[in-house]
Amino acid sequence: MKFQLTMKHLAIAISLVVINFVNCFAQSLEYPNKIGKIIAPYSPGGTVDALAREMALALTNALGKSFIVENKPGAGGNVGLAALAKAPKDGYTLGIGAANMLITNRFVYPSLPFDTLKDFVPIAFIGRVPFVLVVNKSVKAENIRELIALVKLKQELYNFGSSGIGNTGHLYGELLKIKTGIEMQHIPFKSSGEATQELVTGRIQIQFGTPIEVMPHIIKGSIKAISVAGAQRLALLPSTPTLSEFGIFGFESPTWFGLIAPTGTPKEVINLLNNEIQKALKSTLLKQRLEQSGLEPQYMTPEQFSLFLNEEINKWEQIVKSSDLKIN
Repeated sequence: MKFQLTMKHLAIAISLVVINFVNCFAQSLEYPNKIGKIIAPYSPGGTVDALAREMALALTNALGKSFIVENKPGAGGNVGLAALAKAPKDGYTLGIGAANMLITNRFVYPSLPFDTLKDFVPIAFIGRVPFVLVVNKSVKAENIRELIALVKLKQELYNFGSSGIGNTGHLYGELLKIKTGIEMQHIPFKSSGEATQELVTGRIQIQFGTPIEVMPHIIKGSIKAISVAGAQRLALLPSTPTLSEFGIFGFESPTWFGLIAPTGTPKEVINLLNNEIQKALKSTLLKQRLEQSGLEPQYMTPEQFSLFLNEEINKWEQIVKSSDLKIN
């Protein structure tokens, strides 16, 4: 009995020490003590903007200080990331990075105003999302085979849209041209949401879009899902086959998104933000919202995210070079 009492007292003492340590750490860190912001390198209305707002809300709720979203579109995300690279390294300016901005842009643009590995530090991986190949409802094709045959007839010029030169939707369109031999004209827009609206109106006929952008219009019947650019079919579109099911390969890697900060941001802040974002991603409500948008949340530590960036650079360098996709 005496031994049990001693162990109980020891457990209480250890708990008090831990609580004390956490409280002291939070007080010494004094973060956040002012409003923070998350740069979304695209215009409102697309996946990047939506995720930035979700992350800002999650951090606001968790840390008790407001985080706002600042949209800085342009040059396939390069304008926003250039601003992030020059921002104060205090944890109050964060950014949403994606596969095209952090990885493929370095191979398709002749020069960039930042270096992914030198100018940014990963905070938290958010998740992956496949693209869906969609067409305007007037296009007389129900699958990729019919679409290829229709475009090859060359009875009219087919345009495909994206959120800007060099983004994943653009690269997938160019890759589709290379893989199938079809001819399409690329029309860049300020955001993928704007491109989707133009698809609905019929100004463009084809788009690789993310589920969060295209699903509402697919449900309404204003656009049609032709194929999924991913390794497997989407739960949201179970009857829509992947491109690989038709023998068109190279589209199996979904795009991804993560939260980043300027290099030099305190490690303690990075760890705190990672912890809060991952807790938010595991919450039932946010997880359901993201999954309903076609995004699969995934946990990574900052160190794992950093290793992932290096792996993605090695992988996409080969893909882009073999596809000869360059921005003049």
